[in-house]
Amino acid sequence: MSQRAPRTGGGGSMNSRLSFVGGFIVLLIIAGIGLSTMKYVQVDEGQAAIELVQGRIVAVHGPGPIFRPFAPFTEIELVNVRRQARQISQNVASSDKQLYDIDIQVDFRRLPTEQALRAAYAEIGVSDTLLGDFLDGFINDALKSASTQFTLDEALSDRGSFAERIRRFLTTPPGDGQRAPVDQLYITIEAVKVLDIKVGDTYAQLLAEKANLEVQIETEQKRRQQIEAQQANNLFQAEQEALVALTREKGITAAALEAANREAQVRAIEGRYWRENPELFELRKRELLVQMMSKGNVWFVDPNTNLTLLLNNQAGDGQALVIPQPAPSNP
Repeated sequence: MSQRAPRTGGGGSMNSRLSFVGGFIVLLIIAGIGLSTMKYVQVDEGQAAIELVQGRIVAVHGPGPIFRPFAPFTEIELVNVRRQARQISQNVASSDKQLYDIDIQVDFRRLPTEQALRAAYAEIGVSDTLLGDFLDGFINDALKSASTQFTLDEALSDRGSFAERIRRFLTTPPGDGQRAPVDQLYITIEAVKVLDIKVGDTYAQLLAEKANLEVQIETEQKRRQQIEAQQANNLFQAEQEALVALTREKGITAAALEAANREAQVRAIEGRYWRENPELFELRKRELLVQMMSKGNVWFVDPNTNLTLLLNNQAGDGQALVIPQPAPSNP
């Protein structure tokens, strides 16, 4: 009998198939492990991401995608850096020993810098709830401190100063070597607002009466100001009228004085002409005598009369003056 040689081609093909399948399985296992340990996080606007490897911060990321294909020991923590608000209601006592309820709101946000985020994660983590609890404690302390600096009336009438005092407490170091509350929490204060102040019924009634009295006082002050303004206006008008009358009288007096002065100057000039020109004086007397005789009565005048003054006064009266000549003296 003859013996057949063994076939080797089929066995090699089988081995190669087994090797391919095994390699494929290994790739699937590796891919599965990679997919199971892959990290993909989408960081939105208003967020930051802290990347940790075995609990150690290796990077801080801003908005955008983060992809780590094979990262079994990598963790990514999202941090909220948006503006947040905390509202606190508390019963406090004013500097004048009045109890009242106050509601305030504090707007804040985490510091978005890498250094601040690293420090905040190490000290207080990334939980908004935990951060809010810490901040509420500081706000309550600030309320107690601020309320003792204002009377109840001042707190009601000047809420802005009250809110500013709370902000100052949160942003100022206490002075005993500690950091300010905002530095301890790695936040920044955006706004502090006093939402409401509630008082008791008795005090509310007193405030209402005070407000009514203030309105009455203000109304009376306005009425008094109107009266004073009217009196000032009347006085001004009287002064102006008196000034106008005085100016008018001064003008009339000045005109009369000017006329009298000019008339006196004319008479003085006429008298000087008559003294200096006897012929002109005689001619003037004759003219006056003619006028008097042509119009009316004839009057006889004593020769010792001041003829200059008499002629001037009688020039237009329509009366004739006969001036007798003095009797000649005997030698």
